[in-house]
Amino acid sequence: MLNAPLGPGFFREDTQQILREGWVQLITPSAPYLNEVSFSIVAEDDVERVIDETIAAYRAIGKNVKWYLGPDSRPLDMGQRLARRGFRRSEYLGMIVETSRPVERGADVHVEHVEAASVDAFVAATIRGWSMAADQVEPERAAHHRALAEVPRSSHAFLATFDGKSVGTAGILMREGYGYLVGGQVFEEARGRGAYRALVDARLQFLRSVHIDYAVTFALETTSAPILERLGFETVARVECWVLQHSPG
Repeated sequence: MLNAPLGPGFFREDTQQILREGWVQLITPSAPYLNEVSFSIVAEDDVERVIDETIAAYRAIGKNVKWYLGPDSRPLDMGQRLARRGFRRSEYLGMIVETSRPVERGADVHVEHVEAASVDAFVAATIRGWSMAADQVEPERAAHHRALAEVPRSSHAFLATFDGKSVGTAGILMREGYGYLVGGQVFEEARGRGAYRALVDARLQFLRSVHIDYAVTFALETTSAPILERLGFETVARVECWVLQHSPG
């Protein structure tokens, strides 16, 4: 669960995935996300070189980088080393829930499983909700159409609406034996009306329909984690997310 927060379902055409023993990394020049080290076990005598080369790779493309540190990350003082180079830390919780768990949702919230006809609406809501630049519309649209064409599908997107108007988005990355819940967001003016709960419920229902018993996610400790805890999610790990900015925002 802790080795790869993101997966190929939402990759861009220029996403480079670097996989080696003890290392999982994404580099995507075209995207404001998909730039991260999600798993790292580095030898003590090599760690300074690895950190510096990793920073240089993202500086060269002008992208912020997230570096996740979980229970298996090494060396144990990796966070301190990142902090000395200007990374800033957030705390995430690795959480799990059985997909049979009922989630109460408002009757006036509609959640659509995104197919080709609703990709444009989903992308527009994603761009707005995550404050992405206008030049991200076409790459996002292309990525989601590629995801729809996969056989079998490795990802699924969901769009929440009130009275026909988009208010939030979320996704699932399909893994062996579980679904990875990602990208849940609700527009600020629509919060408190059950849209976030509805997006969680719709994804659990979908996973049940394809006979998957568990859903997992990373949740920011100060925002989404308390909501998910109230919905029955259990914390199985604490994860540090260290961010270094190379671009505005």
